[in-house]
Amino acid sequence: MITKEIIDHIEGEASIYFDMKEEKVDFASIVFPHFRGMEHMLEGKSALDALVITPRVCGICGHSHLMATVRALEDAYKNSGYEVQLTEKVKKIRELTLILEIIQNHFKWIYMVVMPQLNKLTKGQTHTTPLKGAYAASLATKALAVLAGQWPHSSYMIPGGVTCDPTYIDLMQLKSHIEKLITFYEEESIGTSLQEFIALESCKDLGNNLSDISNLEKSLITLQMHKKGLAHDNFIVIGEHSFSKKAKLKGTRIAGVDISSVVTENAYTISETSYAKNALYKGSYYEVGPFARLMSQNVKLIKNMHRRYKDSAYTRVMARIYEVGYLLNHTLDLVNSIDITEPSLTTLPNIQNITAHSLGVVEAPRGPLIHQIIINKGIIKKYTIITPTQWNLSSGPKSNLSPAQQAMIGLSKEEAEFIFRTFDVCSVCTTH
Repeated sequence: MITKEIIDHIEGEASIYFDMKEEKVDFASIVFPHFRGMEHMLEGKSALDALVITPRVCGICGHSHLMATVRALEDAYKNSGYEVQLTEKVKKIRELTLILEIIQNHFKWIYMVVMPQLNKLTKGQTHTTPLKGAYAASLATKALAVLAGQWPHSSYMIPGGVTCDPTYIDLMQLKSHIEKLITFYEEESIGTSLQEFIALESCKDLGNNLSDISNLEKSLITLQMHKKGLAHDNFIVIGEHSFSKKAKLKGTRIAGVDISSVVTENAYTISETSYAKNALYKGSYYEVGPFARLMSQNVKLIKNMHRRYKDSAYTRVMARIYEVGYLLNHTLDLVNSIDITEPSLTTLPNIQNITAHSLGVVEAPRGPLIHQIIINKGIIKKYTIITPTQWNLSSGPKSNLSPAQQAMIGLSKEEAEFIFRTFDVCSVCTTH
């Protein structure tokens, strides 16, 4: 019997068509039903207009889209024979704003999506207030706004640099917001110091305190989530950053990545049109996001979880939680190393001189975000966006299931809906 479930409490809305046998999921097709058409809006416009339009693809990861656009435009200059030299100051400022956006997303997901859903499954045993997530996210966005001027939908990155020129006072203010966020993470989320947490090597060492994450971890084990939600055990990281490493993994076997092997295809659906294309690498599905990023960098705690529980829902959730601490620690290093005397911008020729095919790739909160542009004399002829949700939540036939489809097989409908959310779904980005 096939039933349709509309999934809310995600970014946007999605539908899942469950084919149930003996009250267990035998097959599930995923539909993103809303069309927005951002790619079509960009056609015929000046390439620089994309700096204003693409951050509005999403209200959560607008900086990721802005950075992908900027990287694509800088790639277009390079492919047209113009050298683009970014100062270390520019690189670090861009990294900081991206990281802070990832952190605010993760806090919202932990407190506003995962914990309420666990509370429902455990019948009230995982209770915490979603307002904690809102508070933590607000601290991250305040820090971000010191450099970007606003959040969301800022356009402060431009080809050749950034439009901000922070002072020492700005950096002190930025550091103050980050330190408050670290204090919240230590006192409320993990119940220990940041340094002790990111130094953990085994999930047995997570502790037995009264913190939010300790309670969440216990609930995952109680619900057997360390044995459920298993996908293909394949991972891929494509964006290059100070906090990520390009790689693809089959289990723990690591190999290089060639972005030319990324392809898209129409989603397989039963009775409703989906406006999200599937994203594959050489015809196969790979999981993307924090779990993949940490696996590619051989983070000891995550490798230990993977060795014990493979790519289960438990490991997927705990990896995103760990990445918050991992990135918070990295932000302080970036802030402390910014040299404000360096230029914020390198002037480039008029965009009307540019005719090129170009590519911009960023590790967004949920995984690799790819922007591809065809530009003719500064005018956009074609704009293509491939989002992280297109990787994790593709909808393939039974013979070739996406990570999310595979992870829901054999579970009750309630468990499957929770597993679906562990991939941090963003319908809004995906139906651009």
